[in-house]
Amino acid sequence: MKLILLFAGFLIPLSVSAEDVPLAVKTGAIIVSEYFSSPDAVEKWRWGAGKWTVENGLLKGTETAERKHAAGIACQRKYHDAVIQFRFRFSGGKQAMLLLRNKFGNLCRVVISPNRMIMSKDKPNLPKDTPEKTEVLGKAKLKLKTGQWYAVTAIVHGEQFVVTLHDHATLKGSHPAIDVDKSEIEFLAAGDSILFDDLIARKVK
Repeated sequence: MKLILLFAGFLIPLSVSAEDVPLAVKTGAIIVSEYFSSPDAVEKWRWGAGKWTVENGLLKGTETAERKHAAGIACQRKYHDAVIQFRFRFSGGKQAMLLLRNKFGNLCRVVISPNRMIMSKDKPNLPKDTPEKTEVLGKAKLKLKTGQWYAVTAIVHGEQFVVTLHDHATLKGSHPAIDVDKSEIEFLAAGDSILFDDLIARKVK
């Protein structure tokens, strides 16, 4: 069982300082709470590219050569605003990603590699003549290590998208396109393998 505490209306890992929370919001109903303690934990999730396994209480994503695309797996839930928290670990992979989607496709994401973190508003999966483009909302330099766990808190609230890699960096951005109903919380793993654990998401009141 993973240990967590309640602060400012939502849950954060005990290893995270309360002062390190990126945006004070009050949360309500749980969207998803998954500790990957069962081998069939992601059986009903939407499976995308790559290989995904659940072993020893961890979700493992591995990019496969034939797809030439980061491994992706999505928890399908309906929500508008949310606080999303999880942990990840580089285990040979080069990028860990959190992607939020709606019925039209990609909305916004954070991409974390050992040397940097990038937050962006994605271009939706709409016709090619759609004027919306991918826009970088924030960048930060990092020095992360393979084999070490890192905690992430992402908050999407109205037009705001705020992501904290605890004890390392916080990125804050906003875009009108983000203020829509959402339908998926997706993990992506680029490279050999990325491990994920302790996913907790709650709706913002």
